[in-house]
Amino acid sequence: MKKILIILWSFLSFAGISCAAQPDTEIIKSTSDTLKVATFNVRIRTNSDTGNTNWKVRKPEVAKLINEFEFDVFGVQELIDKSQEDDLSDLLNSYASVSYGRDNQEGSKGERAAIYFLKNRFELLQKGFFFLSETPETVSKGWDAALNRICLWTKLKDRVTNKEFYFFNTHFDHIGVVARRESAKLITRKMEELAGTETVICVGDFNADPNDTEFYNTITTKLKDSRLVSVEKPKGSVGTFNGWEKEKTDFPESVRIDYLFTQNVKVISYETINKRFGENEVPSDHFPVIIRCTTK
Repeated sequence: MKKILIILWSFLSFAGISCAAQPDTEIIKSTSDTLKVATFNVRIRTNSDTGNTNWKVRKPEVAKLINEFEFDVFGVQELIDKSQEDDLSDLLNSYASVSYGRDNQEGSKGERAAIYFLKNRFELLQKGFFFLSETPETVSKGWDAALNRICLWTKLKDRVTNKEFYFFNTHFDHIGVVARRESAKLITRKMEELAGTETVICVGDFNADPNDTEFYNTITTKLKDSRLVSVEKPKGSVGTFNGWEKEKTDFPESVRIDYLFTQNVKVISYETINKRFGENEVPSDHFPVIIRCTTK
Protein backbone atom coordinates (compact mmCIF):
# COMPACT_ATOMS: atom_id res chain seq x y z
CA MET A 1 0.00 0.00 0.00
CA LYS A 2 2.82 2.41 0.91
CA LYS A 3 4.51 1.70 -2.43
CA ILE A 4 1.27 2.48 -4.29
CA LEU A 5 0.88 5.79 -2.44
CA ILE A 6 4.46 6.80 -3.26
CA ILE A 7 3.87 6.02 -6.95
CA LEU A 8 0.59 7.95 -6.91
CA TRP A 9 2.21 10.93 -5.18
CA SER A 10 5.02 10.93 -7.76
CA PHE A 11 2.50 10.88 -10.59
CA LEU A 12 0.46 13.73 -9.14
CA SER A 13 3.59 15.79 -8.46
CA PHE A 14 4.71 15.33 -12.05
CA ALA A 15 1.25 16.23 -13.31
CA GLY A 16 1.24 19.32 -11.11
CA ILE A 17 4.53 20.50 -12.57
CA SER A 18 3.21 19.99 -16.09
CA CYS A 19 0.02 21.88 -15.34
CA ALA A 20 1.98 24.77 -13.82
CA ALA A 21 4.02 25.12 -17.00
CA GLN A 22 1.01 24.86 -19.28
CA PRO A 23 -0.52 28.38 -19.06
CA ASP A 24 2.47 30.20 -20.62
CA THR A 25 2.70 27.62 -23.40
CA GLU A 26 -1.00 27.94 -24.12
CA ILE A 27 -0.82 31.73 -24.18
CA ILE A 28 1.92 31.64 -26.79
CA LYS A 29 0.24 28.94 -28.87
CA SER A 30 -3.11 30.71 -28.90
CA THR A 31 -1.66 34.10 -29.83
CA SER A 32 -2.33 35.10 -33.44
CA ASP A 33 0.63 35.31 -35.79
CA THR A 34 -0.51 38.85 -36.62
CA LEU A 35 0.87 41.74 -34.60
CA LYS A 36 -1.02 44.67 -33.13
CA VAL A 37 1.47 47.52 -33.21
CA ALA A 38 0.78 51.05 -31.99
CA THR A 39 2.15 54.49 -31.24
CA PHE A 40 0.83 56.66 -28.41
CA ASN A 41 1.88 60.12 -27.29
CA VAL A 42 0.39 60.03 -23.78
CA ARG A 43 1.04 63.72 -22.94
CA ILE A 44 3.43 64.79 -20.20
CA ARG A 45 2.32 65.04 -16.59
CA THR A 46 1.98 68.75 -15.86
CA ASN A 47 0.15 70.87 -13.28
CA SER A 48 -1.21 73.00 -16.10
CA ASP A 49 -3.50 70.10 -17.04
CA THR A 50 -6.46 70.26 -14.69
CA GLY A 51 -9.72 68.37 -14.28
CA ASN A 52 -10.08 65.46 -16.70
CA THR A 53 -6.88 66.40 -18.53
CA ASN A 54 -4.79 65.84 -15.39
CA TRP A 55 -2.50 62.80 -15.54
CA LYS A 56 -3.96 61.33 -12.34
CA VAL A 57 -7.35 61.14 -14.04
CA ARG A 58 -6.06 60.09 -17.43
CA LYS A 59 -3.49 57.42 -16.59
CA PRO A 60 -5.99 54.61 -15.88
CA GLU A 61 -7.81 55.52 -19.09
CA VAL A 62 -4.57 55.35 -21.08
CA ALA A 63 -3.82 51.89 -19.68
CA LYS A 64 -7.42 50.75 -20.14
CA LEU A 65 -7.32 51.68 -23.82
CA ILE A 66 -4.00 49.85 -24.35
CA ASN A 67 -5.37 46.71 -22.72
CA GLU A 68 -8.74 46.94 -24.46
CA PHE A 69 -7.19 47.14 -27.92
CA GLU A 70 -4.64 44.48 -26.97
CA PHE A 71 -1.48 46.17 -28.17
CA ASP A 72 1.33 43.64 -28.68
CA VAL A 73 4.19 46.12 -29.04
CA PHE A 74 3.98 49.91 -29.00
CA GLY A 75 5.94 53.11 -28.67
CA VAL A 76 5.15 55.79 -26.08
CA GLN A 77 6.21 59.43 -26.22
CA GLU A 78 6.11 62.28 -23.68
CA LEU A 79 6.77 60.58 -20.38
CA ILE A 80 8.07 63.57 -18.45
CA ASP A 81 10.22 61.46 -16.10
CA LYS A 82 10.74 57.99 -14.66
CA SER A 83 7.89 58.59 -12.22
CA GLN A 84 5.34 59.02 -15.01
CA GLU A 85 6.77 55.99 -16.76
CA ASP A 86 6.38 53.96 -13.55
CA ASP A 87 2.76 55.15 -13.27
CA LEU A 88 2.05 53.63 -16.67
CA SER A 89 4.12 50.48 -16.19
CA ASP A 90 2.35 49.72 -12.89
CA LEU A 91 -0.92 49.54 -14.83
CA LEU A 92 0.50 47.37 -17.61
CA ASN A 93 1.58 44.19 -15.85
CA SER A 94 1.71 42.09 -19.02
CA TYR A 95 4.37 44.28 -20.62
CA ALA A 96 8.11 44.71 -20.37
CA SER A 97 9.65 47.97 -21.52
CA VAL A 98 12.79 49.71 -22.72
CA SER A 99 13.09 53.46 -22.14
CA TYR A 100 15.57 56.32 -22.38
CA GLY A 101 15.55 59.98 -21.39
CA ARG A 102 16.89 62.79 -23.54
CA ASP A 103 18.93 64.82 -21.04
CA ASN A 104 22.11 62.85 -20.39
CA GLN A 105 24.55 60.48 -22.02
CA GLU A 106 23.08 57.36 -20.39
CA GLY A 107 19.48 58.25 -21.21
CA SER A 108 18.55 58.11 -17.52
CA LYS A 109 17.30 61.71 -17.14
CA GLY A 110 14.78 63.98 -18.77
CA GLU A 111 11.62 63.46 -20.78
CA ARG A 112 11.45 59.83 -21.84
CA ALA A 113 10.30 57.67 -24.69
CA ALA A 114 9.58 53.98 -24.20
CA ILE A 115 8.95 50.78 -26.12
CA TYR A 116 6.53 48.36 -24.47
CA PHE A 117 6.11 44.73 -25.54
CA LEU A 118 4.24 41.70 -24.21
CA LYS A 119 6.49 39.72 -21.90
CA ASN A 120 5.13 36.34 -22.91
CA ARG A 121 5.36 36.97 -26.64
CA PHE A 122 8.65 38.76 -27.30
CA GLU A 123 12.28 38.22 -26.46
CA LEU A 124 14.45 41.32 -26.27
CA LEU A 125 17.61 40.69 -28.31
CA GLN A 126 19.17 44.17 -28.52
CA LYS A 127 18.43 47.75 -27.52
CA GLY A 128 19.88 51.21 -27.83
CA PHE A 129 19.25 54.89 -28.52
CA PHE A 130 20.80 57.90 -30.19
CA PHE A 131 20.33 61.66 -30.12
CA LEU A 132 18.71 63.46 -33.04
CA SER A 133 21.61 65.80 -33.68
CA GLU A 134 24.85 66.27 -35.56
CA THR A 135 26.52 64.20 -32.79
CA PRO A 136 24.05 61.32 -32.25
CA GLU A 137 26.28 59.39 -29.85
CA THR A 138 26.61 62.35 -27.47
CA VAL A 139 23.92 64.13 -25.44
CA SER A 140 23.05 67.11 -27.64
CA LYS A 141 20.42 69.32 -29.23
CA GLY A 142 20.38 69.17 -32.99
CA TRP A 143 20.24 71.87 -35.65
CA ASP A 144 17.42 74.40 -34.92
CA ALA A 145 15.61 72.19 -32.39
CA ALA A 146 14.19 73.72 -29.22
CA LEU A 147 14.92 70.60 -27.15
CA ASN A 148 17.12 67.53 -27.05
CA ARG A 149 15.45 64.74 -28.99
CA ILE A 150 16.17 61.01 -29.20
CA CYS A 151 15.29 57.84 -31.05
CA LEU A 152 15.32 54.50 -29.23
CA TRP A 153 15.29 51.06 -30.77
CA THR A 154 15.00 47.40 -29.94
CA LYS A 155 15.47 44.16 -31.79
CA LEU A 156 12.74 41.74 -30.78
CA LYS A 157 12.06 38.08 -31.47
CA ASP A 158 8.44 37.03 -31.81
CA ARG A 159 8.05 33.70 -30.01
CA VAL A 160 4.90 32.92 -32.02
CA THR A 161 6.44 33.21 -35.48
CA ASN A 162 10.15 32.94 -34.54
CA LYS A 163 10.70 36.05 -36.66
CA GLU A 164 12.91 38.95 -35.59
CA PHE A 165 12.34 42.63 -36.27
CA TYR A 166 13.65 46.06 -35.34
CA PHE A 167 11.35 48.53 -33.60
CA PHE A 168 12.21 52.25 -33.53
CA ASN A 169 10.38 54.89 -31.49
CA THR A 170 11.02 58.62 -31.74
CA HIS A 171 9.69 62.12 -31.03
CA PHE A 172 10.78 64.87 -33.41
CA ASP A 173 11.18 68.49 -32.37
CA HIS A 174 8.07 70.67 -32.40
CA ILE A 175 9.90 73.86 -33.45
CA GLY A 176 12.89 73.03 -35.62
CA VAL A 177 12.01 72.64 -39.31
CA VAL A 178 15.63 71.87 -40.17
CA ALA A 179 15.82 69.51 -37.18
CA ARG A 180 12.86 67.48 -38.43
CA ARG A 181 14.33 67.24 -41.92
CA GLU A 182 17.78 66.24 -40.67
CA SER A 183 16.35 63.89 -38.04
CA ALA A 184 14.54 62.01 -40.82
CA LYS A 185 17.83 61.65 -42.69
CA LEU A 186 19.62 60.49 -39.55
CA ILE A 187 17.01 57.91 -38.63
CA THR A 188 16.91 56.37 -42.09
CA ARG A 189 20.71 56.19 -42.09
CA LYS A 190 20.77 54.55 -38.65
CA MET A 191 18.11 52.05 -39.75
CA GLU A 192 20.26 51.11 -42.71
CA GLU A 193 23.27 50.63 -40.41
CA LEU A 194 21.41 48.60 -37.77
CA ALA A 195 18.78 46.69 -39.73
CA GLY A 196 19.82 46.77 -43.37
CA THR A 197 17.07 45.01 -45.32
CA GLU A 198 15.58 43.28 -42.27
CA THR A 199 12.08 43.98 -40.98
CA VAL A 200 11.63 47.42 -39.44
CA ILE A 201 8.75 49.21 -37.73
CA CYS A 202 9.33 52.87 -36.92
CA VAL A 203 6.74 54.75 -34.87
CA GLY A 204 6.45 58.07 -33.16
CA ASP A 205 5.28 61.63 -32.95
CA PHE A 206 7.04 63.34 -35.86
CA ASN A 207 5.45 66.75 -35.24
CA ALA A 208 4.82 67.24 -38.96
CA ASP A 209 2.01 66.35 -41.34
CA PRO A 210 2.61 64.62 -44.71
CA ASN A 211 2.69 67.98 -46.49
CA ASP A 212 6.04 68.63 -44.81
CA THR A 213 7.62 66.93 -47.79
CA GLU A 214 11.26 67.26 -46.74
CA PHE A 215 10.61 65.12 -43.67
CA TYR A 216 7.94 62.86 -45.16
CA ASN A 217 9.63 62.05 -48.46
CA THR A 218 12.90 61.23 -46.72
CA ILE A 219 11.20 58.64 -44.51
CA THR A 220 8.94 57.17 -47.20
CA THR A 221 11.80 56.74 -49.65
CA LYS A 222 12.93 53.90 -47.37
CA LEU A 223 9.81 52.95 -45.39
CA LYS A 224 6.10 52.68 -46.17
CA ASP A 225 3.42 54.81 -44.54
CA SER A 226 1.17 52.16 -42.99
CA ARG A 227 -1.98 54.22 -43.52
CA LEU A 228 -1.41 54.23 -47.28
CA VAL A 229 -0.65 50.50 -47.66
CA SER A 230 -3.30 49.04 -45.34
CA VAL A 231 -5.24 46.21 -46.99
CA GLU A 232 -8.39 47.26 -45.18
CA LYS A 233 -9.77 50.77 -45.32
CA PRO A 234 -8.30 52.92 -42.52
CA LYS A 235 -10.60 53.59 -39.58
CA GLY A 236 -10.92 56.65 -37.37
CA SER A 237 -9.95 60.21 -38.09
CA VAL A 238 -7.12 61.07 -40.47
CA GLY A 239 -5.64 63.52 -37.97
CA THR A 240 -4.00 62.21 -34.80
CA PHE A 241 -3.55 65.37 -32.70
CA ASN A 242 -6.79 66.39 -30.99
CA GLY A 243 -5.63 69.30 -28.80
CA TRP A 244 -8.08 68.25 -26.06
CA GLU A 245 -11.06 68.97 -28.35
CA LYS A 246 -14.12 67.51 -26.62
CA GLU A 247 -16.76 68.03 -29.28
CA LYS A 248 -14.81 67.80 -32.51
CA THR A 249 -14.81 64.42 -34.29
CA ASP A 250 -13.27 65.18 -37.68
CA PHE A 251 -9.53 65.74 -37.45
CA PRO A 252 -7.89 66.51 -40.82
CA GLU A 253 -4.57 65.50 -42.34
CA SER A 254 -3.03 68.78 -41.23
CA VAL A 255 -2.91 67.31 -37.70
CA ARG A 256 -1.71 63.84 -38.72
CA ILE A 257 1.62 63.87 -36.92
CA ASP A 258 1.77 60.37 -35.38
CA TYR A 259 2.90 57.59 -37.72
CA LEU A 260 3.80 53.96 -38.12
CA PHE A 261 6.34 53.44 -40.92
CA THR A 262 7.30 49.92 -42.00
CA GLN A 263 9.76 47.83 -43.99
CA ASN A 264 9.04 44.20 -44.93
CA VAL A 265 5.65 44.35 -43.22
CA LYS A 266 2.18 43.56 -44.58
CA VAL A 267 -0.28 46.02 -43.03
CA ILE A 268 -3.72 44.44 -42.75
CA SER A 269 -5.57 47.21 -40.93
CA TYR A 270 -4.95 50.74 -39.69
CA GLU A 271 -6.93 52.71 -37.11
CA THR A 272 -6.71 56.06 -35.38
CA ILE A 273 -8.34 55.20 -32.05
CA ASN A 274 -10.78 58.02 -31.35
CA LYS A 275 -12.17 56.35 -28.23
CA ARG A 276 -13.25 58.63 -25.38
CA PHE A 277 -14.13 58.26 -21.71
CA GLY A 278 -16.46 59.98 -19.24
CA GLU A 279 -18.29 62.90 -20.79
CA ASN A 280 -16.55 62.84 -24.16
CA GLU A 281 -13.05 63.19 -22.69
CA VAL A 282 -9.89 62.06 -24.46
CA PRO A 283 -7.11 60.16 -22.62
CA SER A 284 -4.41 62.32 -24.26
CA ASP A 285 -4.08 65.27 -26.61
CA HIS A 286 -2.95 62.73 -29.21
CA PHE A 287 -4.98 59.77 -30.40
CA PRO A 288 -3.12 56.46 -30.44
CA VAL A 289 -2.72 54.79 -33.82
CA ILE A 290 -2.71 51.00 -34.24
CA ILE A 291 -2.02 48.65 -37.11
CA ARG A 292 -2.59 44.92 -37.42
CA CYS A 293 0.16 43.41 -39.50
CA THR A 294 2.39 40.47 -40.30
CA THR A 295 6.16 40.58 -40.67
CA LYS A 296 7.87 39.06 -43.69
